[in-house]
Amino acid sequence: MRILPLSILVALLCASCVPTTGRGGRGTASGGGAFTAQCRGDFGASAAANQFEAFMAATYDFHQAAEQTHESLRATCVAMAAELGVTPSGGAGPEGVRATCEQVATTLREEMRLIREGTDVTVEVRAQPPRCQASFDAYASCAASCDVNVTPGQVELSCTGGEIRGGCSGSCSGRCAVDVQAACSGVCEGSCDGTCSARASDGSCAGRCDGTCRGQCVADVNASCTGECRGSCSVEWQRPYCTGHYEPPQVDADCRAACEARVNATMTCEPGHAEMVVTGGPDAEAQARIERVRGAVRVGLAQLAVIRARTERLVDSGRALGQHLQNLPDAVRAVGIHAAACSAGALADIQQSLATTTVTLEVSVSVSASVSASAG
Repeated sequence: MRILPLSILVALLCASCVPTTGRGGRGTASGGGAFTAQCRGDFGASAAANQFEAFMAATYDFHQAAEQTHESLRATCVAMAAELGVTPSGGAGPEGVRATCEQVATTLREEMRLIREGTDVTVEVRAQPPRCQASFDAYASCAASCDVNVTPGQVELSCTGGEIRGGCSGSCSGRCAVDVQAACSGVCEGSCDGTCSARASDGSCAGRCDGTCRGQCVADVNASCTGECRGSCSVEWQRPYCTGHYEPPQVDADCRAACEARVNATMTCEPGHAEMVVTGGPDAEAQARIERVRGAVRVGLAQLAVIRARTERLVDSGRALGQHLQNLPDAVRAVGIHAAACSAGALADIQQSLATTTVTLEVSVSVSASVSASAG
């Protein structure tokens, strides 16, 4: 019997495997379509099946995260528009959200131009960045279920492009970050009610604070740490996470891609806060404009920082997920024809979700930059 190549099987099956279409032409992997119902089940106990199941779960989680961050961006821009007195003109799709957010960014820049033209004021944005955590424990659990050669609970902790952070009941070697709303003798990460020696790209303090630090006070340590340890811990970490990328050397490369995508998609973020501080003597008209901009900053800037933090990781892991999914022909053949259909559907969904996430990232960066430029 002649066996068809995988690429031909996928082409023949693709019409039946792409997720059902929801509003705006988006695939709805979360809405009970063929992809959800048929492709997130049990494909067997073989190594190929385990690996394939991990990719299907990662695709679903990635899709969910793409939709959630897109909706969060829409809601944030609508809230900022309301504070600015702007009626949104865009719809719910990615380009509609882009249009609404561009209205907000344009209005912010124009309002600040008018404020500066008529008054002698100084505007400063004080921001505390979000705290985002991608759980190592969740990554280790995924790796153990995807790669049969990995023993549960024995995945080596490795972090590249960042550092390990978490609780440490023993001795912390590196830096210790403690939540404060007081004077800080180390580096203030957050907002500084006073003079800050250095600032991050989002306007938050990232240096010495001559005043009150609201956020985390970070200092070098080689002893116990009552806050968040950053570096190494003499005992087992508590709730560890990686600020870069997990790369356990003993885990299969394809499983690493699937698991990092899942962990990044389910990453939790605690928003910081943002406020606009104005000094000087604005007249009544300028004061009204200032209040509008201040309201927009208050309701939107901290949430935009969360959206940016999440989507930066989603874009990277989504690209890797799609690339590695195309490199799984052996696993797909071993699982069967149904896997070929699901693989094509998953790849289509990844591409659609990645396009949405890319727009979300671009727009969140653009609006954030308009706020920073306004305060410059």
